[in-house]
Amino acid sequence: MKCVVELSEAEEMTLQQLSINHMHRDTRTRAAALSLRGHRIKRKLTAGQLGVSGQSVCDWLTHGATAAWTAR
Repeated sequence: MKCVVELSEAEEMTLQQLSINHMHRDTRTRAAALSLRGHRIKRKLTAGQLGVSGQSVCDWLTHGATAAWTAR
């Protein structure tokens, strides 16, 4: 299964701000992962840079992080 994300310019800016300024570390990590994947950085490299599993990165893309943010 491929984990791919396409981000608009506004979404990219929002994720960058979340990855820097959000008060919860988990949200900052997820935002950074989505931003890196939006730049076509491979899943394993993204996971290694952020200290999480590759499966976590894929799960965030497919199961909830994007759905939760787009619902707001």
